[in-house]
Amino acid sequence: MKSKKPGEARLLEHIEKNFRFPLDRRLLLGPGDDCAVLRHGRGRDLVITTDEIVEGTHYLARFAAPGDLARKLIRINLSDLAAMGEVKPVSCVVGAGLRKSTPKDFTLNFMRALKAEALRFGISIAGGNLAGARENHFYMTVWGESGSSKLVTRYGARPGDLLFNIGPLGQAAAGLEILLGGRASEKKKFPGLVRAFWLPEPMLRAGALIGREGLASAMLDNSDGLARSADILSELSRCRVIVSPGEGACGGELRDYSVSKGKPWRHYAVNGGEDYGLIFTAPEDRLARIKKLLPTVSVVGRLEKGSGSEIENFNGTVKSFEHF
Repeated sequence: MKSKKPGEARLLEHIEKNFRFPLDRRLLLGPGDDCAVLRHGRGRDLVITTDEIVEGTHYLARFAAPGDLARKLIRINLSDLAAMGEVKPVSCVVGAGLRKSTPKDFTLNFMRALKAEALRFGISIAGGNLAGARENHFYMTVWGESGSSKLVTRYGARPGDLLFNIGPLGQAAAGLEILLGGRASEKKKFPGLVRAFWLPEPMLRAGALIGREGLASAMLDNSDGLARSADILSELSRCRVIVSPGEGACGGELRDYSVSKGKPWRHYAVNGGEDYGLIFTAPEDRLARIKKLLPTVSVVGRLEKGSGSEIENFNGTVKSFEHF
């Protein structure tokens, strides 16, 4: 099954084409990848990203605790750094737009969790901004320093490469479905899926290993779903991406939940976003080495000559997460 380019993708394409600054030699990588890269010293590049969580778009107030929001905000930003390879997170700035009716204890609990999570990942909070808003939203800009290895971009995939995934696949989408349904019995029965939505684990160690060992030809974090990740790789690397996730790509809890809902697990794996694992490509002759260094990795497709993407072994509708 083929997937179509959504409206958000067309807007991003316009931004990438129009926001180019060729005279700025410090800007090594601009719009279009997980992070921007700036040269700021010999042998060290500054790797920068930003992301946000918006009420009504990414969550509903009725099931969102302030600590959950703070922890997820840091993690989704660090996931972008992981997707660039060997990057050490350094610091961040944080901002929020808050309704006037937001309780004081909500804000204090958010900040308490934010600090604890920053300490957990070894980064400092250097500042930020507050403003009034009609709906609550929280945003962050985080930066890190590159290591000695070459950074991994989204542009290097080639025909003949295999498509890999490391990290959860489809679990966050199932967790969100449970939260939206509001059934306490499902939350109790499938806690790992709910946790996958609120506490994605940024794959910093895996990303750094992939970068240091030169394993990947291209890489991105899986924030908008496997189908959308395939579209992005196809567009930027100018290949045809065939997505074909096998049984090994599905976790046991997601499999059980899918059965209870009467849906194929691939429905969640293909369409579901916010898993924040790593999707990367590599030549087939690196398969044994990748499996040895990253035992939990799964092959979820392949690349061919051509353009566009196609989902094999899936008869459902392809609908990736879209912000607009």
